[in-house]
Amino acid sequence: MSNSKMIGKAIATGICFGILASFNASPGPASAAEPTIGEVAAPAASNIDQQLLGQWQGTVPSGQSFTFVFAPEGKLFLMAKGPDGAARAKEMRYKVNLGQQPMHLDVGLSSTETVETIFELTPEGQMRLQLQGTNPGQARPNSLNEQATVFKKVSEATALPADTQVIGY
Repeated sequence: MSNSKMIGKAIATGICFGILASFNASPGPASAAEPTIGEVAAPAASNIDQQLLGQWQGTVPSGQSFTFVFAPEGKLFLMAKGPDGAARAKEMRYKVNLGQQPMHLDVGLSSTETVETIFELTPEGQMRLQLQGTNPGQARPNSLNEQATVFKKVSEATALPADTQVIGY
């Protein structure tokens, strides 16, 4: 199956719709001024906030693999290969509400679109995130289901690779 068809299938799986669709936008290279943020010090944060920082890799049911990079200051990047094979990242914002069970995660796709979803960190150090059935403007799911995407933390790094093309917020 071609890379563009796999991305198309991933697009149909909820939150990835707006994010992966934007990989066809005109990206710019990562710059030192913004979003390569590896050197930025994080403000005081909870233990969960600290556990989230870094790179988390997951695969949606269509088989498309991608990486979320949770960075300081509420920045979030979705990294995947574009149709041309180049590494691309969509810049977003995130906010966590730890007072709810399961924990709430709000993902700002743009200044006008937010996806409300839920997640949990497992005892095995993985993250279960409800992507299926989440879209901007829809109500937050009440519980994680069997279709929740499981992410494995693959790195503590919060900086994007230097050659990553970034699609802005």
